[in-house]
Amino acid sequence: MTNDWLADIVVVNESRELAVAGDISVFRSVGEACRSLEHWWVENGEGFAFTAAGGRLILDLEDGKRVIVTGQQTAEGGPEVVQAWLRACAAAVLDARRSNAKKGNAALSPFEEKGQLPTSMEGLIAYIGFSS
Repeated sequence: MTNDWLADIVVVNESRELAVAGDISVFRSVGEACRSLEHWWVENGEGFAFTAAGGRLILDLEDGKRVIVTGQQTAEGGPEVVQAWLRACAAAVLDARRSNAKKGNAALSPFEEKGQLPTSMEGLIAYIGFSS
């Protein structure tokens, strides 16, 4: 058994288009993601859920209200799609941190001052942080 943490981490993109990074949330597990998602989000097809390794999660409802994962699909280009979402989210985090730094409410790292963001999946997740 491999120790692939990326397969356990869930990235949710609130966008109706797969290639467009909307509001991105990162969860430590499927259970945390399901607890956070609302039933209407699944019913209305408000976005996508993938593992950080790039597998697309199939979401459904139990008892009409509780979000559950019923399966996982291999998605062509899945890891690249997730990494693009995370890069867009990291760029938004950097913009917010720069704004806070101008107000004296944050201290940027030397990499942030240069506009350099992590490039690995693990680095991007660490920079963004978990939603819950």
